[in-house]
Amino acid sequence: VQLSISSKVQQALEHELLDAMTHFSAVGAAGIIMDIHSGEVLALTSLPQLNPNAAGQGSMEARFNRATLVVYELGSAFKPFTVAMAMDSGVVRSMGQIYNCPNELHVAGRTINDTHPFGRACSVAEIMMESSNIGTAQIADQLGPTGQKEFLGKMGFLDKVNVELKERGRTLTPGNNWGPLEVMTVGYGHGIAVTPLHLATGYATLFNGGVYHPATLLKVDRNHPARRGVRVFSEGASYKMRALLRLVVTKGTGGKADAPGYRVGGKTGTAEKLQNGRYTSAAVVTTFAGVFPMDEPRYVI
Repeated sequence: VQLSISSKVQQALEHELLDAMTHFSAVGAAGIIMDIHSGEVLALTSLPQLNPNAAGQGSMEARFNRATLVVYELGSAFKPFTVAMAMDSGVVRSMGQIYNCPNELHVAGRTINDTHPFGRACSVAEIMMESSNIGTAQIADQLGPTGQKEFLGKMGFLDKVNVELKERGRTLTPGNNWGPLEVMTVGYGHGIAVTPLHLATGYATLFNGGVYHPATLLKVDRNHPARRGVRVFSEGASYKMRALLRLVVTKGTGGKADAPGYRVGGKTGTAEKLQNGRYTSAAVVTTFAGVFPMDEPRYVI
């Protein structure tokens, strides 16, 4: 058995994640690097690490795989999927399409807010750059529950993540209560919880030309060919989203990911954690999902 894991890439990922986890005093961290065309996982890590040579000494936080088992709300990292779905459904016809983005959006007795409110009309490109919940919610509302669930199903987001490991998290969705409010909140990454590996395969699908390939830990070659893919997004939507996510990194919320020479595109996301049955802004899960090089995508991080 030959694995797809690269020891060099794995070491680099573990090192960077451990640095970030220490700097921000986080309880844990997970990271994945994949080949977007084959689905090969080049690196996958969950921190804190468990040392199998020290039996019984690992903490409870180290005894599960955060990358494939733990499900969480993606927050704004989900928004590119909503825009791409809307493009292929004919809802969004151009990046310059205008939506009304008030300071607050009131829906079904709830209030949707933005971290950086526009308080004016804004384009699809601006909605992505400034990560507007209000703008994305309106795009999702036009898409509707049937279209939204159809795309999520093709992406594998409604099932356990597809990979050769036993620890595979079960997606949490609105279930039978998938009404207008749920469509809007799912549209900007709340009300649906998936694993980090779901997110990685989703970005691979969106930016490899629109074809879903399951993740694999086995090296893809003539002895283990890539599994047949499923068309999810059109090539046109995939191509247009490259420019949009490159813009997020060069001029939007993902500026710290603009590594010279790598031409990274991507999206940040923040989701509040549940404590005692209520969401709290004092404890969050932060995410960056990216692809590079954006003019000819090869890797998802």
